[in-house]
Amino acid sequence: MSDELDALRLRLEVLEAESALHKLRNRFHEYVNTDRWDEIGGLFAPDAELDYSYLGSASGRPAITEFFAAIPRLLPAEAGTPFVRQFIHGHDVTVDGDSATGTSFLFATPIYHGQSFVLAGRFADTYTRAGGEWLFASVALEIWYSVPVAEGWAGPDRHRMSL
Repeated sequence: MSDELDALRLRLEVLEAESALHKLRNRFHEYVNTDRWDEIGGLFAPDAELDYSYLGSASGRPAITEFFAAIPRLLPAEAGTPFVRQFIHGHDVTVDGDSATGTSFLFATPIYHGQSFVLAGRFADTYTRAGGEWLFASVALEIWYSVPVAEGWAGPDRHRMSL
């Protein structure tokens, strides 16, 4: 009976960790979608790494916080704030004690220099649990395309945004 209880306890811990990681990834996009740019850095571990491909990178929570806090200045909109809406799907995680890995797919619809854009890509994350809280240890975004909606992604230049 003790072995069965231990196995159930482990399964429950993994399920709770998976749920917390899904909430973490969703919170990230909720912050983007509600223009809470300056709060995103708090989702990262102090020594985290961020790699957004050709859009930029940052090392450590302060630099990651500044990376996202700068987006309203880098993607200005006529209304005074950037318009970016992100839709995440297919978030799959693997938990190993106090660390985990995950992948998810991104579809985003930003306005960039007055044009409607579409961006698609894949996140590869690592996570760490510290003090009972799950945080991003690293986030790498592979961008498949970022193009004006009017032009689409069929052409050879599939990377048309920059920060």
